Amino acid sequence: MPAQDLQSVALACLVVAISLYALLWYRDPLRAIPTVCGPSLPGLSYIAAARGQRNFKELVEEGCRKYPESLFKVALPTHWLVVFSGRRMFEELRRRPDEELSHVLNLREILQTSYTLEPPLVADRYPGRILKERFTPRKLPDTILEVVDEAAIAVRQRIAAKDSEWNSVLVFPTMQQIIACAINRAFVGLPLCRNETFLGQAIGFTKQLIRDASLLRLVSAFVRPFIAPFLSRTRNVTIGAVPVLQPIIEERRRTFEELGEGWNDKPNDMLQFILDEAIPKGETLTVITQRVLLLNFASIHTTTSTLAHMIYHIAEKPELLQVVPLREEIEATIATDGWTATTLGKMPVQKLDSLLRETLHLNGLGLVVMQRVAAKDLTLCDGTCIPRGTIVCAAAHQLHRDAAALKNMGVFDPFRYARMHAAAATEDDGRKLQATTTSQDYLPFGHGPYACPGRYFAGYGIKAILAQIILEYDLKLGGDGVRPADIHVGTTVMPAMDGRVLFRKRGASSSLS
Repeated sequence: MPAQDLQSVALACLVVAISLYALLWYRDPLRAIPTVCGPSLPGLSYIAAARGQRNFKELVEEGCRKYPESLFKVALPTHWLVVFSGRRMFEELRRRPDEELSHVLNLREILQTSYTLEPPLVADRYPGRILKERFTPRKLPDTILEVVDEAAIAVRQRIAAKDSEWNSVLVFPTMQQIIACAINRAFVGLPLCRNETFLGQAIGFTKQLIRDASLLRLVSAFVRPFIAPFLSRTRNVTIGAVPVLQPIIEERRRTFEELGEGWNDKPNDMLQFILDEAIPKGETLTVITQRVLLLNFASIHTTTSTLAHMIYHIAEKPELLQVVPLREEIEATIATDGWTATTLGKMPVQKLDSLLRETLHLNGLGLVVMQRVAAKDLTLCDGTCIPRGTIVCAAAHQLHRDAAALKNMGVFDPFRYARMHAAAATEDDGRKLQATTTSQDYLPFGHGPYACPGRYFAGYGIKAILAQIILEYDLKLGGDGVRPADIHVGTTVMPAMDGRVLFRKRGASSSLS
C-alpha cells in the first residue's frame, strides 16, 4: 500500500477514535455533575487535575459554596472525584449499603491491593474484625497500660533534651519512631517492639505501600498486571521482615502445640490474635508477617500526623502547659488514681481529650472522608446518576467548619470540648464530645459501620504519649514562634514534615511510669 494511502487510513482511524471518545464523554452521566476545578473536556481535564493537586482545599471550599446540599466533581490525575456537599448528601452517602457504595472496593483501589498485598490479605480481612472485638474501650485498659509503659521509655530515648537546655527536635520522624515503639508493644509485644530492625521495616513498609499504590494508580488498569511486578516493592519489604518475625512465630506455634488451652500466660497482643486465626487457616510466614506490617501501616502514619499536629499546637501556645492547667490536670489525675485503668477511664472527659478532638477537628487527616467506589450504577435521592466505578466522598472540611454546629471552628480552641462537656446536661451528651465518638459533624475517623475500628486504641495511645511528653518536657517554637503550616497534597492533610520544636527537660518532672 502506498505511503499516502497509509497516512489516509491512519488519519481516518484517528478521527474515528476521537469521535468515539467524544461520544462516550458526551454520554457519560458524570458530565451532568458540575466541575469545580476547570473544564471537563477530554484532555483539558488533566490540566484541571494538576491544579487540583496543588489547591484541593480551595477547590473543595469553592465547590461547597457553589453547590451546597448537592454534588460537584474535582479532577484528580487518574479519575474524577465526586464530592457530596452538605448534611443531606452526607446522609445519602452514609446510608448507602456497601453493595452500592463500597468501602472494600475503595480500599482495593487506594492501596492497589491486587498488586501490593499477598492474596489472602485481600480475600480475608479478619484483623479488622479482631480490632473491633478486642480493641474496644471496655477491653483496652490492660493493653494500654503496656503501651503507656513503652511510651515512657520511647519518649526518653528518642527525645534528646537535657535539664535547663533547649534542644531542637525534628517533630514528625521523632514522633513516628515513638509511636512505632509504643503501638507495637500492643501489636507484637516485648522484645520485638524495641527491635530497631523490625521498627525500621514497619515504618518502611508504610512508606513503600503508599509509594507503590500511588505509582500504580497513575497507570491504566489494563497494563497494571504487566508492570506491577516491576513497580511494586511492598512484597520485597515483607519478605525482608520475615526473618525477624519468624523465630517468635515459630516459638509461639511450638508452645501452643505443647500446651494447647493450658497455655496460661499466652501473649495478649495482636500477633497472637492473628496467629490464633492464621495457623488453622494454614497461612504462610510471609502472609502473617504482612498482616502485622499492614496493622502498622494503618496505625503509624495517621497517628504520627495527629500527634505532630498536637505538638505544634502546644509549642505555639506554651501557656497551655502553665497558665491553663493541662499539665496540672494530668498530674492531679495520676496523683489521685495512679496510672491505672481508672485514670484511662477519666481521661476522655478532661482537657487532654479536648485537645485531641480539637486538633482532629481543625487539622484532620484529610479534606474529604468516607471515600467509596460505586459497585453498580446508582440514582441518588436528587436524581443524580452515579455510574459504576465512580469514586465518591464527603466534604469533611466543610462539615467540620459549619457555623451552625460550632462557633469559630476556624480558630484553634484547645479546651472547647472540655467546656462543652462540663455544660452537658447528661452523661450521654458528654460522651458524644469525646475524641473517639463520631458524628456527622465530626468525621476524622469516618462515621457509620465503617468508622475506623482502631480509633479507641489510637486515641488512648496518642494521649498516653502526649501526657508523657507534657509531664517530662517544656516545649516552644523557635524563630518567629509561628506554627509550621500544614501540607496539602491532593485530598491529604499533613503536618510539616521538616518542622522543629524546642524541647527542654523539666527540672522536677513527673512520670507516667
